Amino acid sequence: MPAPWTWLPRRIEALDPETEYDEVMRLLAEHQLNLPIVNLTLLVTTAQTAVPPTAAATLVGTGKLLHRGEQRFADGSAYLLTWFRHGSSSPQTRASVERLNRYHLGLARQFPGAFGDNDEYVYTLCAIATFVPRMRETLGLPPQSPTLDVAWHHFLRDLGALFRGEHGPVTGLPDDLAGMRRFAEEFEARPWPSTDDGHELARGMVQQYADRFFPPPMHWFARTQALLLMPPRVRELHRTGEPGRVAGAVVTVVMRWVIRAQESWWPSRRRAFSAYVESPRGRAARRRREARMQRVHDRRVRRGEVVPPVRPHG
Repeated sequence: MPAPWTWLPRRIEALDPETEYDEVMRLLAEHQLNLPIVNLTLLVTTAQTAVPPTAAATLVGTGKLLHRGEQRFADGSAYLLTWFRHGSSSPQTRASVERLNRYHLGLARQFPGAFGDNDEYVYTLCAIATFVPRMRETLGLPPQSPTLDVAWHHFLRDLGALFRGEHGPVTGLPDDLAGMRRFAEEFEARPWPSTDDGHELARGMVQQYADRFFPPPMHWFARTQALLLMPPRVRELHRTGEPGRVAGAVVTVVMRWVIRAQESWWPSRRRAFSAYVESPRGRAARRRREARMQRVHDRRVRRGEVVPPVRPHG
């Protein structure tokens, strides 16, 4: 039984996920998320999104992810936090998704067809929904509660209805989380080719995650963590290599211990995540991180480890 100060799981289980799924997501985002977890989620789900060659080529071709990584991380984090904080059908979320729709459709003029496959949109939503269940399975943890299964599905069902691509509105989301898991696995199992764009993208995102949150002696931990949480088929297609038996075992034990502690005796965080992000301290930390990451990027360009884009893209 969780300790009395571990209030978040009890609060979530007291809600009805059929109708209060937005509140479940808000509680998770505000009282459990932190920047490294957000980065890991974005890293793994973006690597999954880049399984189709057209998607990988677009993500690399814009130059934003590999050469303006901090801006990409800030933008991705802001979208997720807006959706989680305000709810799947709120005016704030509708406006946020519409901005993203317009951005994608603008890119489609430069990369025709990159945003025209309904299945790719559905797969992205399924990748987000199944990130935690697949992570728990990889780490040898029990499945998340049925309350969270329902809440995640319903939240993404409503959110997905706001997206549109070159083909029109996004449709066809599976009826439950189990269906989303099946869709993701079947999509990954298609005969996709391995591409240099996918390899470059995955390698660059893993390196950015390590640089962003870990000192150089701990980069092995960051890399192992990222690879461990990528589905095996995604690692295969992007030629990332494997986590490694010893390193993988160490990271698995540490992550399993941390998650078990959060769910049993670690005090649930009272201060909302968004309050920290928007605070003077949070903003100052972001400015320092952006300046440091720019120095790291410039150094890697000088060393020839990163090839600068031929021309800037939006």
